[in-house]
Amino acid sequence: MNFRLYGILFFLTILSSCNKDDKPKLVEGFISDNLEIPILEAFNPDRTRSQYYESDTGEYLAILNKTNFSIGIFDLKKKTLAKSIPLTKEGPNGIGLDNGFLIVSMDTLLVATIPPRIRVLNFTGELVETISIENSMNDVNFLSSTNEVPFLYSGQTLFGIQPFIDNFFNITEEDATLITPIFTVDFSNSAHSVEWLPINRPEGFWKEGKKDENLSWTERGDSIIVAPYTDHRLWVISKSKRKLLSITEAKSTYVTEFHILNKSDMGGDKGIIKSLESARYEIIMFDKYRDVFYRIFFPKIEVDTYNFTPRELFSHRPKIGVQILDGKLSLIGEHFFEDHQVQTWNYFVGRKGLYVSTNNPNREDFDENFLRYDIIRFEGLEYEE
Repeated sequence: MNFRLYGILFFLTILSSCNKDDKPKLVEGFISDNLEIPILEAFNPDRTRSQYYESDTGEYLAILNKTNFSIGIFDLKKKTLAKSIPLTKEGPNGIGLDNGFLIVSMDTLLVATIPPRIRVLNFTGELVETISIENSMNDVNFLSSTNEVPFLYSGQTLFGIQPFIDNFFNITEEDATLITPIFTVDFSNSAHSVEWLPINRPEGFWKEGKKDENLSWTERGDSIIVAPYTDHRLWVISKSKRKLLSITEAKSTYVTEFHILNKSDMGGDKGIIKSLESARYEIIMFDKYRDVFYRIFFPKIEVDTYNFTPRELFSHRPKIGVQILDGKLSLIGEHFFEDHQVQTWNYFVGRKGLYVSTNNPNREDFDENFLRYDIIRFEGLEYEE
């Protein structure tokens, strides 16, 4: 064999090997079971916040009822409403404008409200305390505890985040990196001191232009994992050290070009269509039962190929994928759900697997009289049953 031919074959072998390694690692996911809970006509679930928890009596799912203002706690085994916590907007127990919650014990509930206040309530709906959240470095009047950015509470310390940036289109990246979005609240004493941590967005997040500042987060032991919607990088933060430990890239094969925002896109459907024709990430969740992370993402779509308006597609994305990362944030693989299978924002992790809501109004079998979830299991992960 002459050297020229050998060189060509060697090059083709290397090229083939590189292409093979660049292929996405697809993971098979299957529906192991379904959860279907009948709800009354007066129960209108808020998909932006659901909280799964276990107690000595079983597994439960708490969801905000937007019609009769309350939090419904459902028994997942009996598939019934086990308890309802009444909420009020005004009066002695009024909480005002709510924006998510966190159950921290069997008699204590924390509600995020706007203007930024944490309302501490008991399970009878009585307002026990109000904690003001302020930051002189960040004028955004926002606080939330949703599926996207839930309050993180452990050891009598609460971690919260305000991801939005005031004066978005005019602020520079340099000035935006000076904003400290993460705070803690100390519940170990009556003062409930609020501390804003010296943690900033990493440089380069607007390198290619202004992008959505939304993000999601979750926790694993002492670590908080922050997952921006329009950045492949994950921030790893230590709770105990109160500092940023590392930045890790977790790039999806299907998330390539992000939507670059500008003022001209703000009217009509123009910006919505550009967003749909771009890709981005969404909620990140930690599965403590299998020590893996799930990072939801939206691949770009061609709007004209669907028989829905851009606004309908934007509210309920037709294509949804999920990255599966191990405990060290290394990619295990990615999985795609069927078109319109899943309702966006509405997922949680339970002992049986990843629960994804199928209450998607764009589905032909949509039924508002039930809470419905597919329980997804992935190949290569271990399950108890």
